[in-house]
Amino acid sequence: MKTNVITKSIYFCLLVFLFSCKENEEEINLGNNFYYIPFQEIIFDVTTFGGNGIYQLKNNEKIPVILSDIEKYEFNSEFIIVEQNFNNEQTSRLIQNMLSMPETYFTYDKRYLKLNENYLAQLDKSENNSSVYYKKFTRELLVNTSSIQKMKINKENYYIIEKKEMKINGPLKKSEFKEMKKNLGINLSFE
Repeated sequence: MKTNVITKSIYFCLLVFLFSCKENEEEINLGNNFYYIPFQEIIFDVTTFGGNGIYQLKNNEKIPVILSDIEKYEFNSEFIIVEQNFNNEQTSRLIQNMLSMPETYFTYDKRYLKLNENYLAQLDKSENNSSVYYKKFTRELLVNTSSIQKMKINKENYYIIEKKEMKINGPLKKSEFKEMKKNLGINLSFE
């Protein structure tokens, strides 16, 4: 009898823990169809991408606009500001999946994520089932994309999303971010 009560107590605690964890994993609506997506194991299982990020929902497609790893973000009705410590591994996985499995979870849109278009034109679709080909291609694409290289060099990147204009400013250095924030009259702060 005592063992049964202990088992039920453990089961109840486990359920409470699981439901409280699930709450923290939900996507956060930032307005104008922009969402923050935290690290989620289920996404990792489906696409091998496990990082966090900000995406835009457009025509039922999730389009990444800011890649992993987002350290801080703030938003209001007009703007989203973001601090990101670039994660090369998760970015590689995300881009590889967008190119090799475009219908699975995330969609590539060149207006928001500027990859080297000349290099993308070389993507051999006949190699569609070869994960080795896509890994190699993605590595080379990242090296040949100036915005990705800037993220790597900066390490700490900043972004300003102008929600009404659907405009992504970044990656920016801290000084560029402060100047743009001042020019746009943004009152948001990470502190």
